[in-house]
Amino acid sequence: MRSSADSVISQESYTPSIATGALAPLQQKTALEDGDRLSPLLEDDPQSWDLIEPEEEDRKVFSLEARSEQLFSKQHLSAIFKDTPSLLRFTSFLSVARPKSVPILIYYLDALKALRAINYANAVAEALEPIPGLEFTETQARPTVNGVLEEKAKQAFDVLVRDDLPAFITHIFTQVVSVSISKRVTGTLPPLLREASEGLAEVFCLTDPSRKDNPIIFASEGIYTPQSERGNHADQAPEFHRTTQYGVSYAIGRNCRFLQGPKTNRSSVARFREMCSQGKEHSEVFLN
Repeated sequence: MRSSADSVISQESYTPSIATGALAPLQQKTALEDGDRLSPLLEDDPQSWDLIEPEEEDRKVFSLEARSEQLFSKQHLSAIFKDTPSLLRFTSFLSVARPKSVPILIYYLDALKALRAINYANAVAEALEPIPGLEFTETQARPTVNGVLEEKAKQAFDVLVRDDLPAFITHIFTQVVSVSISKRVTGTLPPLLREASEGLAEVFCLTDPSRKDNPIIFASEGIYTPQSERGNHADQAPEFHRTTQYGVSYAIGRNCRFLQGPKTNRSSVARFREMCSQGKEHSEVFLN
């Protein structure tokens, strides 16, 4: 443990590589005239345990991972469409936050209406009873099928799952966290939730997009608490380290991709990269 002049505690922690036994130092001296000493590593060790998905027979599916797969699944969006209040919330969110996605939603809903109309027509035709004495009524009409329309509806649904469902989930999570922090500040958060969310508001890292590969330049360290005020809270590790289990010294100089686990949504990463390159505000939910 070491304390700076500003009374901020920093804990050095290292995450060794299985393949090499140790990672090369991230801070390297350079000959730049402006005194910039940050020379980020462009790639992590490909044999690092946190970048490789375990073999299927050895893989453990944790509850958080399983819940993430459910949240971002086609089944979840189907459930939203089947529940009228949820569909209204989803539609309202798209109208306000993602108006460009509204035509896709309308296209999909109209395609569903057309397919349901075809199914209804087939049901009516199947229920036609033969009329005695009229030979043409004895043969049942063939059902109508529109495979092209079904494929178009499927593709529109896939776009909504890929782009708009994650945005909607992020929006809901942001609302929940905002309310939680507001209640924490005003002292109205229930004790159980107050303990469960301790320190989470202070977990963050900052990157510098102007540098090559957009490296982390700062990770949250929390606020130092004097020994007399700590009570039973002996763990004074930096918040970033305490939550991610990566030491600050490991994170500085690296791109945030080392936090991406095997189940990280690649579409979410691509959207974040695009918005970052355009200098636009953006939010995503990652399963690290």
